[in-house]
Amino acid sequence: MNNIPNRFHARLMDCYADHQAQFNEMMLQMEMEFTGRLDAGRLAKAVDLVLDAEPVLGCRFVDSGKHPFFERLDAGKRSAFIMANGEGEYRTFRLRPIAHKAGPLINVCLWPSPHGDRLMLKVAHHVADAAGVKDIAAILSGIYRQLSKDPAYRPSANVKEHRTLRQVVRHVPPYAYPRIFLSSMKVLWATYKPHTIHSLATSDGPREPLTYVTRFIPSARVSSLTEYGHSHGATLNDIMATAALRATVSVQPPNPASHICLHTTIDLRRYIPSGRAAAVANLSYLIMYWPNLGTRPGRDFGATLDRVARTTRQGKKHWFGLDIVFEPFNPVVKMMSHAGAMKIYREYVEVSFKKQSGAHWFTNMGPIETESVDFGLQPSRAWLLPPVAYPPSPFMFSLSGHNGTLTLAAGAYPTQKEPIERFFDPMLKELPV
Repeated sequence: MNNIPNRFHARLMDCYADHQAQFNEMMLQMEMEFTGRLDAGRLAKAVDLVLDAEPVLGCRFVDSGKHPFFERLDAGKRSAFIMANGEGEYRTFRLRPIAHKAGPLINVCLWPSPHGDRLMLKVAHHVADAAGVKDIAAILSGIYRQLSKDPAYRPSANVKEHRTLRQVVRHVPPYAYPRIFLSSMKVLWATYKPHTIHSLATSDGPREPLTYVTRFIPSARVSSLTEYGHSHGATLNDIMATAALRATVSVQPPNPASHICLHTTIDLRRYIPSGRAAAVANLSYLIMYWPNLGTRPGRDFGATLDRVARTTRQGKKHWFGLDIVFEPFNPVVKMMSHAGAMKIYREYVEVSFKKQSGAHWFTNMGPIETESVDFGLQPSRAWLLPPVAYPPSPFMFSLSGHNGTLTLAAGAYPTQKEPIERFFDPMLKELPV
């Protein structure tokens, strides 16, 4: 594919991902379990073709110079498929960071387990968020199916590179901007004049070995939770955020002056009519200190849920997440050298550590649609694994869904594993049904 450029600009949200890489292991993973077998040779070919279908994936991230960029790798240097010879090799792959500066920006591992194939897709957050990972899975599975019909199939390359926030804001009506601006000022005030935040502290410690802690919620319980949410005008996301907020208090009673809140991510594709981006991209934004319960969590689960759901409904009415348009750090990223912007971001986060104003990150990665993981064989289970916060940062946890089930997940380094397990179990017990 000779029409593929050798370089692609790193966009605003890609740069923010690299800023966060100073404090987090910035990789996302999708794991799939099958009861049958995939064709390893065809899968390897499909992975190679994905690197051309979305050319930015066949790149390495280059942060030298004033502005970062993605540089295409020679065909011989961008092998992204690994066949695991046993559970040990698969586990090693699962826990290994992705080498985003060497590339390529995705890795795929297949393990023919005795009980059925296990497939893992690893993606650098520098190039995609959770929705982008699901887009990659859909492209990969689509190519895999096409190759079964036509072994010579080659997808067209998506060289238009529509990866910027423009594809979001072009759908925002002009009358919305005054309200978005007011909202951004409130967020700015909360960010730069933060309260002490209640979190489940973890001591500093080594950044290896990495493990993952997961909790599976079966479809029957998810259905019950959905019905309960309807009675409160609440979503599943509201319910899980409520359970998380209450669990932080039950596990460790807060200081009376500390605020009980989370950092939350929002997928800005919600403002694109189709709900889909034109290319694999980073289009999610972190909303800090949201929802914030103040210093009191509420008398019971239902009362807390009502407050969280009310906050969410208000946000949806007022274009929440689009505060990014007025983020004062945006001009710094665009005009300053990347190294300079990285330094400013690092100093800001270090000050927040000293002030104890860091909150846990809750990222709802959304459902994995069955058609996006259709390899001619559907996985019996599928879930997403989030980036991992380095200790002593408050840990990050995620929620993803597949076929009516939910999975809670968090990456853990040695000092974080026990606190995360102590948090997940009470969180599940908080759920009302």
